[in-house]
Amino acid sequence: MSVRKFQPNENTGIPDEVHDEFIIDTDVHLDLSMLEDLYPYMDDRIVDKLDRPLGHYQFEAIDWLPTWGNEGGGVGVDSNGAAKDGEDILEMMEQMGTDVPLVTPGMNSLPQVNYPRMKEEVCRAYNDYVLDNVTNVHENVRCQMMIPLWNPEATVEELERIGDEKDVAGAYAWFGKYWRLGDPEYDQVFEKLIDLDLPLTMHLDVASYPDPSTPMGGSIRTWIEAIGFAPCMHTMMNTVNMIVTGVFDKYPELNVVYQEGGYHWLPFVAYRLDEFYQHTPEDIQLAERMYDQGKKYLDRMPSEYLFDHFYFSTQPVCLPDNPRHYEWLLEIEQAEKTMMFATDWPHSTNDPPTWIFDNPAIGDDLRESMFRGNAEEVYRL
Repeated sequence: MSVRKFQPNENTGIPDEVHDEFIIDTDVHLDLSMLEDLYPYMDDRIVDKLDRPLGHYQFEAIDWLPTWGNEGGGVGVDSNGAAKDGEDILEMMEQMGTDVPLVTPGMNSLPQVNYPRMKEEVCRAYNDYVLDNVTNVHENVRCQMMIPLWNPEATVEELERIGDEKDVAGAYAWFGKYWRLGDPEYDQVFEKLIDLDLPLTMHLDVASYPDPSTPMGGSIRTWIEAIGFAPCMHTMMNTVNMIVTGVFDKYPELNVVYQEGGYHWLPFVAYRLDEFYQHTPEDIQLAERMYDQGKKYLDRMPSEYLFDHFYFSTQPVCLPDNPRHYEWLLEIEQAEKTMMFATDWPHSTNDPPTWIFDNPAIGDDLRESMFRGNAEEVYRL
């Protein structure tokens, strides 16, 4: 289904260069605290348990959030607003100059909740709510359905239920300490995603933060460490795990998108992975997926899978001071085919699109790829 230029009202204050560009924002969050809005879509048995202090506490318990919230510096998850329905998203589109928002959940602490059936019910309710109340407001508003990745069978069931809805652009889950997707139990998920022509989007979640009960987590003292660097460890390890266990040899049409997991680590991982693979390539034949297929080696060099199957949202952008250095980074990272623009609206870490216009390292072709081309291809727009 094609999308057209969104026409905002006049006098929005958006710079002309942003207004004139066609911009797809791949990470626009709904409100963090919208659990009660999902109750009408949920099994009464689950609602009865959630509608108590314990249920709310389970969803809001976060070890590594800035304790000062919005006081003083505008740090928080709703610093730029809050969206619960399609009308709110339309306001965001006018505020940011976005033409196509890919709406994502705000409940990114869900994987750490203890009750699997409750979490699965939340995913189903969220997806129905979004299709009924968010994407229906305009043809350009699309969503990434929330999938219960902790349960591959339940994930496949949910993909079968609504994965072919026209407003669903991707399948949204989380990267973190609870799983690695090289495990063969996820093959059924990959097969269904390919059947539906959907990418797997992996977003930062609270489970990406270090566990304070472990030596590594217990040594951390700052929010900077917890959100700035620990999630990158999980994205790197999940990427390597998927590649060396043969996921992309078996599923060459699978695409994976990382959001808020960093991307300047690409050169390091690509070439270190190639180095270690060439040193002991026979090592991978004992990975279950490779062993079961009787394969001794990958079909390609590991770095080729990284640049051909993984995509990255640009937020947080993390710009070097020297534009030449950023130009070199973008070239090495093959940004023209791996990067997709995202604001992370409405969080305080929000990146407006103006940084792309202001950067001499980004030419017209690269800007078009970041703003539109890659997202159109990956998210079946």
